[in-house]
Formats: sequence, structure tokens, C-alpha cells
Amino acid sequence: CKEDEMRAKRWSMKLKGKVILVFGLLLLSLGCRLSSPTPVAWVPTATAQQRAQTETASAQAQATLTAQVTKIPTSTPTSLPPTPTIAEDGPWLVFANQAGTGYYAHDVDSGTLIPLDLPPALDPLDLASGISPDGKRLLVRAGELEALTDLGFYLIEDPWQPAEKITALLSEQLIADILAERGKQPKMALQAVLQPNPVSWTANSHQAVFPLALEDLSSDLYLYNPQAGTFKRLSERFQQEFAPLWAPGQNWLVFQEVNSYATPDDWEVSLIGAWKMPKQDELRFLFEPKATGNWEHYVGWLTPEELVSYTATETGGTDLHLSNLGTGKSVVLFYGAFNSVALDPAHGSIAVSVNSAEGKIGGRKPGIYFSKSGGLLFYLLMEGEFEHLEFAPEVGHFIATGKSGVLQFDGNGILARLEADQRISFSPDGKWAIGWGTNGARLYYADGMHLQNLTEQSVSTVVWQKDGKGIYMLEPDGLYQLRFPLLQHKLVTADVYQGSEQAFAWLASH
Repeated sequence: CKEDEMRAKRWSMKLKGKVILVFGLLLLSLGCRLSSPTPVAWVPTATAQQRAQTETASAQAQATLTAQVTKIPTSTPTSLPPTPTIAEDGPWLVFANQAGTGYYAHDVDSGTLIPLDLPPALDPLDLASGISPDGKRLLVRAGELEALTDLGFYLIEDPWQPAEKITALLSEQLIADILAERGKQPKMALQAVLQPNPVSWTANSHQAVFPLALEDLSSDLYLYNPQAGTFKRLSERFQQEFAPLWAPGQNWLVFQEVNSYATPDDWEVSLIGAWKMPKQDELRFLFEPKATGNWEHYVGWLTPEELVSYTATETGGTDLHLSNLGTGKSVVLFYGAFNSVALDPAHGSIAVSVNSAEGKIGGRKPGIYFSKSGGLLFYLLMEGEFEHLEFAPEVGHFIATGKSGVLQFDGNGILARLEADQRISFSPDGKWAIGWGTNGARLYYADGMHLQNLTEQSVSTVVWQKDGKGIYMLEPDGLYQLRFPLLQHKLVTADVYQGSEQAFAWLASH
């Protein structure tokens, strides 16, 4: 990544006057555009190309204006700011610091950056699963591994207040056993509570489930009610249980299990199961993953009771499963190794990406394999090397990056492409798109009409505001905020985690 920050040239007073006039005309045009519906075709269609020819003058003026946008740095606070004002009441973008050991909350409106008051973070990706669906509560793990008594789950509701430790991760007896090295099971329990994606919230945000090792020598699943501040132990098995996942209807709770007594020297997932909730009167043993897997990755729900998952390995995924919680049966939809998978639950479509290395193992051509029938039949839709496969619910189509740019496609083939970009991020309403990658970032209408260049620096993450009125872009020299209509680059902080685009969460105001 390039380290030099792009700096724009200063304008003369005379030139500023011309820009203000041009920009005023552009704002008037944009206002008309916002008040009318926008087609969701995403790339330049014939209509978009014709319109581009008639709007050349405005587009050139907008590009010229964009080239002059100045990045305005702000300082990173080292202590908690004073009592918040009305303008500093959220929502906040929560993200990890560069070392991944702490969190910040950035107020969208005021621009205030708040360092959260809690012990060192254990995993910055806790932000992905720890945020409740309504955005009002955030659960993260924190503490020092060198001081096991400090390890715990912390609840964050207001970034202006210290985080609340709601429970320890380990019992005092288990900690003593670990320190005294009494067997291998205590360390297995510690490993279980440190597994990724530890939290699963109910759809109504009323309850959460996560693993704790508070009884005996194993981790168990606990049900947490934040309103009442209560806990309920859900499982009492001697195996290590972790990675809970609520079904959409909250009638099933999926979990993973490691029989650490059978494999005390290796972490191997031995079982994927599900409890019938809320009475736990039925236990489904869905399937046993391959021994080569470290955990099972949940892709998503094909129906409210049909879960798609695959066994995660060091090089990618293998054996795409469809598990029916109602019947307790599981089948393999796609055998062998693959790079990534995406799911469209509305139409029951599944896309699987296989690269050259994985294709050699399974005897498949590299490309994207597609199923319109919920995985019953896959066919080679597009041949070649692809990455960043995902489903974009904002526009209702699949997205992948290939040699010819970012592609939007469905089961019939390519619908559109953006040749200048490596990734794409859509606004929550699907009307706007940010194309981004190592060659910078650009703003488009959803139909592919280019609006303006946002930066020439490499961009590794784009996060849209929930209201669609602004974006955050992660660049080599820090995290920037850009807000409509000016989209000026404003540095939030250089102290930001660069390890994953999932290390961000929106915390809503109460």
C-alpha cells in the first residue's frame, strides 16, 4: 500500500468563485436526481451511455471539482472527551485501533472520536457478531491473556460510559487448572471461548447466546437477557461447545462441538447440532464435518429451517452442506474444495467460486458454479478466476471480481460490469455505488453512470452510513469520512485496524 497522502492544489479566489457557481448547478441537478427513481442496472447500459453523451459538460465539471477536494486531518484523542452534546448522541461507527487491542466510536454528525473505556480487546472481529440487530447493544470480549481472571464479555450501550463487564469467560477453578497445567481439558475450554464469531443475537435483539467455561472442564452455551441482566446455562455436555447461531424464527439454536477428550492434542470439530428452542426438548445431531476442518462456517439460511454451511480449512472451504433443522438431516450440496460461496435466500440461488488450485483437487474447471434450485444442481456459469464473491441484497444480484473488473450476475450470466474497479459497495437504498480497490474509489449512480472520483489512494474497506448520507473509506494512511453533498475527505484517525473489512459496527443511539 502506498504511504504518501494525496494533497490537492490550492485554488485562487477567482477560481473558487467559478467552482461555487458550477457546484451550485450540479447540486440543483443532483437534487432533481434524488427526487426521482433510479434504475438498478448498475453498469452503463445503452440508456446510460446515451445519457452520458448528453451530460458530458456536467460530468466533466463534477470531476474537476472532485479533483480539488482537500483532506482535512483531525487529531486522535488520548482521553475521553467531555460530556456529549445533543449533536454528539450517535449513531457511532465503532472500529478497532491499529493494533486491534482497543475500540473507538466515531459520532457521525459531530465527528467526535471517543476511545471506548474497556480492557484490551481479544478479537477485533467481535464487532461483526457482537452488535445486536437493532444496533443498540454491542458485546465484545476483552482482557489480558496473561491475566485470565480479567477475561470477560463486555457490554457497550453508550460509548461515553465505561463498558460493563457482564460475565467472566472462565471459572476461578478452571483458571487455576490452566495455570497449574492440570491436564489438557482446561486449555481446550479456553480455546473454545476464544473461537471466532462467539455471539448470536435473536432477531428481536432481546437475547444473545455465547460460550462460557464456568462449569467443570468444558465450555457451554449461555443465554443472556440484557434487559434483566440474567444468564441461563443451555448446555451441559462434556464436549467443548461454541459458535451459536439462532434460526430466523428463534425456534432453533445451532451450535458446534469439539470432543476434546477424543482428540486432546488437536482442535477438530466433531459435531454440528441444534437445540429446539425455547424448551430445548429436542436435540438434533446434524452432521460430523471432515476432520481437516477447524470450524464450520455459516453461509446463511436458504429457508427459516434450512442452513447452508461449509467446513473451513486453512486454504478455503470444503463440502457445502444443507442442514434441515426440522428433520435433522443434512446433505452435501457441493463436494470438495472451493474458494468462496454466496447465497440468495429470496430465490434459493447459490453461487460457488472455484479457483485453479482447488479445481485441480476436485477435477473441476476454475470458475463460478451456480444453482437455481437450492443446490440440487450446479452448473458452470462463468469460467475463469474470481474472488470476492458475495450477494448484494441492495440490488438483488451476485457480485464477483474477475480479470475484467467487478461483475454483477445472476443464474443467466453477466448483467453488468465495472471495468475500472475491484470491489463495489452499494448504498442501503441501492441508488448509489462506490467502486473501489487498489486504484482508488469512484462514485456512481446505481445504473453505472460515473459521478466523480473520490480518491486515488488504495481503498481496502468502504462502510456506508445507515441513512446513506455518507461513507467511510479505509485507506493506507487512515480512516476517512465523506458526507453528501460535498464528499470532502475528512480524516477520522490514522489509528485504525487494517486487518479486516468486518472490523466495523454501527452502534445506534437510544
